[in-house]
Amino acid sequence: MIIPGYLDGYEPPFLRSPLVDGADIMSQELFWPAFLAIVGGSTSVPDAFGVDPADLEHIVDTFLDPQSWPVFSLPLPGRCHLHVIMRNVDDDGGVDYVLDPGTGDASIPLAAMEGHFRGPAFAWPEVVAAAHQPDQDHTPAERLLLLVPACADSNRPGEAVDLVAEALTALGARSDVRQVSEELLNSGRYWTPCPWVNIDDVLVGRGPHTYRRYGGELSREQLRLIADTLQPSGITEQQ
Repeated sequence: MIIPGYLDGYEPPFLRSPLVDGADIMSQELFWPAFLAIVGGSTSVPDAFGVDPADLEHIVDTFLDPQSWPVFSLPLPGRCHLHVIMRNVDDDGGVDYVLDPGTGDASIPLAAMEGHFRGPAFAWPEVVAAAHQPDQDHTPAERLLLLVPACADSNRPGEAVDLVAEALTALGARSDVRQVSEELLNSGRYWTPCPWVNIDDVLVGRGPHTYRRYGGELSREQLRLIADTLQPSGITEQQ
């Protein structure tokens, strides 16, 4: 699997891309408890799905295989795709959220979940809007839960906990869904809630570590593309 620009800069360069399509992994019964534990940081999720943590070891090993980095992808408007990449580099592992514009141009970084973290990637209204975009292969619940780990929003409404809990239930969680929801939404492993503001009709973050910061390394055109792709019907200004 190739994501334009994503593997650039590695030394020595990769002779073969380690990126592999994670669609088959996503179809496995234990995918969601494993993903939400490893990427989402929820400690309660195995109990919520009624699985023994030991039963997740095989799929977690697949997640973290240094020879094959699973990529979990969602289609977005136009030819864009949102990729969640298990970056299984020795001594530099993490999880990357990137936007592939589908034009052949290099992918745009949204979040890096690791020791030297960058993010968050999304405001809460963007997660909701992106979750309900047309998708033949993923339900809104699946899309929502793939995006939530990279979301932090200081203006997040109280109903967010209920919406994430409903998504968990739709995907098979049977107990403690509100606790898992709160863990996913309130994880402080990487960032604290981020203010999001509308500047020049583009939604940008004011957190110190987000790629989507006005005047940061992303161009104004890239910032606009991200915002318009995630919430194509328009941007709701946040104060």
